[in-house]
Amino acid sequence: MKKASKMLVVLLALVMALTICGCGGSDSGKDLVGTWSLDYDMASLLAGELGPDYADFNTPLVVSICFQFNEDGTFSMFGEQESFNANFNTWMDEFLAFSTQMIYTQYEEMGQSKEEADAAFQQMYNQDIESFMRQTMEESVDANALLSEMTTNGKYETSGDKLYMAADGEEIDKNAYDVFTVSGDTLKLELPSGADSSQAEVLPGLAYPLEMKKTN
Repeated sequence: MKKASKMLVVLLALVMALTICGCGGSDSGKDLVGTWSLDYDMASLLAGELGPDYADFNTPLVVSICFQFNEDGTFSMFGEQESFNANFNTWMDEFLAFSTQMIYTQYEEMGQSKEEADAAFQQMYNQDIESFMRQTMEESVDANALLSEMTTNGKYETSGDKLYMAADGEEIDKNAYDVFTVSGDTLKLELPSGADSSQAEVLPGLAYPLEMKKTN
């Protein structure tokens, strides 16, 4: 239960980070109109949060972050649901298998077999270890809720190659922007010249320049 709760905190932290990373870039704002997608593997983020027991667990968990820029100057940021749900289910199965084996190993180090470990959990929780872990995780982490938390709406402006963005309820800050270029079906976001290089990393494994592909 403790480990499952930590997983929820980690995933929600990712959502919160993504909603603030886009502050602040082609020749005209009309080139931005459409939907652009960026794939992010959360494994890099999770590796630093799960602790040393999970150092060998590196199953990818990819989320496609989409930015939809509308002609009226509004935008939406959201996670693509179908692919994330499939990726999440695969990741969950691998995570549970790894966690279950880790618990078996801990029992074996105490001189107890897998059967004895399951029997102990059956007595305490009326479930074997794998079933207990799966129920705990499914009750603690909801993939659809995570995507819902990720969704952000707001407004944007462009000036030359500068892209300014602000979430609903916030004003656009003309001192915070990304430099953008559109080439074919690729949108690239870069930090302004002279920006602090420490700002380049948005999340572990995700750093400027950011490249997105047009999906619509």
